[in-house]
Amino acid sequence: MRKLCIPLAVAGMLAMSTSVRADDGEVRQETQTRHYRLVLMIGPTEAVYTAAQARLERPSSGEIMLGGRVAGNIADVMPEAGGAPRVATRSTPDLHHLELHIYSRATGKTVPEAHVTIAVVDSDRTNHPVPVARMYAIDEGPDDLHFGNNINLPPGHYTIETAINGERARFAVMMPEGS
Repeated sequence: MRKLCIPLAVAGMLAMSTSVRADDGEVRQETQTRHYRLVLMIGPTEAVYTAAQARLERPSSGEIMLGGRVAGNIADVMPEAGGAPRVATRSTPDLHHLELHIYSRATGKTVPEAHVTIAVVDSDRTNHPVPVARMYAIDEGPDDLHFGNNINLPPGHYTIETAINGERARFAVMMPEGS
């Protein structure tokens, strides 16, 4: 029985760390820490609204921010090759919405309040902290609660480093051309 458990455990770990690219171009990965199940998703950029803006404008899509801060008003957190920061616009093809969903392993429920840090580490091993906002998708409602932001991720390999109430997890992500 012990011989069977080791390969299954290793297979389970490999499945958790594998990127899945959905038909809509979204990158999705899952992993676990001692107390949390984490789901990282990277997809197309999203418009972000405060609750007051959403009440006034009544958008049908985008994100409602409950706390934290947005990276500019659609600005990125990654520098250009020369190291100078640049402002990204909606037409910037490398701008993506990164979201980290956090679930309690004990209850399976979404963790609504947590101290969350997210950083993107590029191929040069430069660490780029992501301004973390707590938000949910308008079309999905509060059950979609997650932490993240719009960030610039040109094609390439990245490590997404996260910490949730001090528990650390890493995701290896490859952003392909045309994503």
